[in-house]
Amino acid sequence: MKRVLLATTEPEGEESYGHLMIADALNRARVPFWTKAGTVRSSSELEAAMEIGGIDLVHFVDPQSASFARINRSYPAVGSLFIDSSNLSSRMVDDLDLLDLVLVESEILSSSLKCETWNIGTCLDVDAFSPESNPKPRDLLASIDDESKMLVCVGTDSDFQVLVAELDKEIIADCNFVMMHSNEMEYLLDESDRIIALMQHSEVLLIGDGNLYHPKLELHASASGCPSLNCTSQDPRQWIEDFMRIHRDWIRAGKVPRFPDERAIESIRKTNGLEAYGRNLAEAYSRF
Repeated sequence: MKRVLLATTEPEGEESYGHLMIADALNRARVPFWTKAGTVRSSSELEAAMEIGGIDLVHFVDPQSASFARINRSYPAVGSLFIDSSNLSSRMVDDLDLLDLVLVESEILSSSLKCETWNIGTCLDVDAFSPESNPKPRDLLASIDDESKMLVCVGTDSDFQVLVAELDKEIIADCNFVMMHSNEMEYLLDESDRIIALMQHSEVLLIGDGNLYHPKLELHASASGCPSLNCTSQDPRQWIEDFMRIHRDWIRAGKVPRFPDERAIESIRKTNGLEAYGRNLAEAYSRF
């Protein structure tokens, strides 16, 4: 069993989601042949741990902590860069570029780095979103919901009037479009339970290109059993036809909520679930 040391600048109790997912995977033996040796929060703590020995790899789980690594280090070093990581300064980029490998949550994060990167993807606790294992009542959306209308989650900040310009007025009137990025909705959706409820009960999530958070939204929707449509594709006819089909199905079903897409849930579990993320970490670590 090999031992990996985690390095971070985050105070204890204030760790990021990405840090917690890595630590949890190691602590719960989801990373084959690897275990967590401990966590250090400064360069002096790192040097002290390396002097004691028994460390096979150091994983810098936030960009700032990469500054702990000496240029002439003698140990393998891996970094992590997440979608919600703070904006990279030129110093952070230089520090990350000195590492052997940086694991990125999205391929777009690789563009600013010269070092080798590995797109490890998002780690998702699928059971937290699944309507089977963690069902959330629609009542959580009471202040923004109208059960007589088709609930549509809009995860793009595109102009709404332009977005729905090609849809029939009757269809628009039949739908309750919840704009996730509006100031009002961001205030109402300040609790994770409400976001999960929105995903579980929406007939469809509309997403768009150009926003780092959209890949995560699509994963969250799939884990909730909710279909997604990219509404900023080059040919809008494609998503509009799909949207009209979803609306027709909703009408034919008597305007009752759809069944969760079990295949989408299981697909996300296999690619981005907790067990899958642990295996991906092991694959990255095994290179050293």
